[in-house]
Amino acid sequence: MSEAYGLIGHPLGHSMSPFLHRALFALGGKDASYRLLDLAPETMEQQVQEMTGYRGWNVTIPYKERIIPLLDRLDPSAARYNAVNCVRREPDGTLTGYNTDCTGFLHAVRDFPLGGRVLLLGCGGAGRMMATEAAMAGAQLTIGVRNPEKPELTALAAHLRKAYPAAGVQLVPFGEISGDFDLLLNSTPVGMFPHTAGCPVGMFPHTTGCPVPDAVIRRCGAVFDAIYNPEQTRLMELARQAGIPTAGGMDMLVQQAACAQEIWYGAQFSEADLAALTRQAQAQLARQEAHS
Repeated sequence: MSEAYGLIGHPLGHSMSPFLHRALFALGGKDASYRLLDLAPETMEQQVQEMTGYRGWNVTIPYKERIIPLLDRLDPSAARYNAVNCVRREPDGTLTGYNTDCTGFLHAVRDFPLGGRVLLLGCGGAGRMMATEAAMAGAQLTIGVRNPEKPELTALAAHLRKAYPAAGVQLVPFGEISGDFDLLLNSTPVGMFPHTAGCPVGMFPHTTGCPVPDAVIRRCGAVFDAIYNPEQTRLMELARQAGIPTAGGMDMLVQQAACAQEIWYGAQFSEADLAALTRQAQAQLARQEAHS
């Protein structure tokens, strides 16, 4: 009997998740469906409680934190970041929340110096995960945000300093970023389709262009942009023009999807299969953009 899975969020737009998960179901020999579930904010809690026919689902913005009170327990991966992007319905009907973004992120930056001097742009759900992983690696971490005085940000910084004393953590406004960095991590949505002219560096407040990128980009040894659509963001283009190695978000997306299926039904995939799926997903994305 076919099992039902899906993605909840709002708005969902041009999500690659159905393509990826259907391809992974085929690789794993799993009879299952995957749907986009655009849940309105005012009825999100009720709609989640009515998803009794789903064996599991992914969670994207703006519900990665909001879903937590609806779950029966958190896996340590989700408790560590206070963010859930994967839910499994247990045999007894209870719900467990996981975070597979971390697995995808660590794979995507495996060749970059995560434990060095790291600049993180943004500190939402994905950004907190990246900040935690960088601190765990012993990074000297600078977090660029709009308002470094926000209580949740100062609490996060204090927690990271206490939990990982080998790391250094500072919060700075976007417009006051200075210094040299081994790695720049972008967790903001700036530059994401359809606003592909955007660039998070040198913009405060954000505009549609990237007026003064060299001041920061040229002082970074490598750049990771968590955005996967487009494949090459404006930030990545500028970094490459400066001879700086880059990585985008598609590898992270594929890896976290594979990890979700391992959680849901014990799937196992080879590195070769996932690398091939990443290439297929990039080609699919290009086709979608050509018809948009």
